[in-house]
Amino acid sequence: MRSIRRIVLTAVVCAAAVAAFAAEPDADKPKPLDGKALFKTSCKVCHDTKAAAGEYTPMTLIQEQWEEFFTGPYAEVHGQVAAPAAADKPEQAALKVTDVIDEATLEAIRKFCVDHAADSEQPMTCG
Repeated sequence: MRSIRRIVLTAVVCAAAVAAFAAEPDADKPKPLDGKALFKTSCKVCHDTKAAAGEYTPMTLIQEQWEEFFTGPYAEVHGQVAAPAAADKPEQAALKVTDVIDEATLEAIRKFCVDHAADSEQPMTCG
């Protein structure tokens, strides 16, 4: 009876140790940014239906057009546009879209737009 308890206890301890070591690498990894959520909060505020800046969703362009946009015209077009988040805060009125969207955020948005463009396997809007 003691040997069965010892075997069961050893198995439980080993399983717990394996689970603990297996979970460690994921805990240190940063979570990938959610391009869809970022598009909604960073882009859709100015590019919704009937918006003065024009309606844009990933399906508005094909993949190649999105790639070209993010490697070229994005900075030109948005470099002088006031950031929507700064509208309610006069002390931040000088902030431009390109000042508040960092490279990692922009890359996540680019990936979402390209992956769900009109000619992709999974075209979509951002809801």
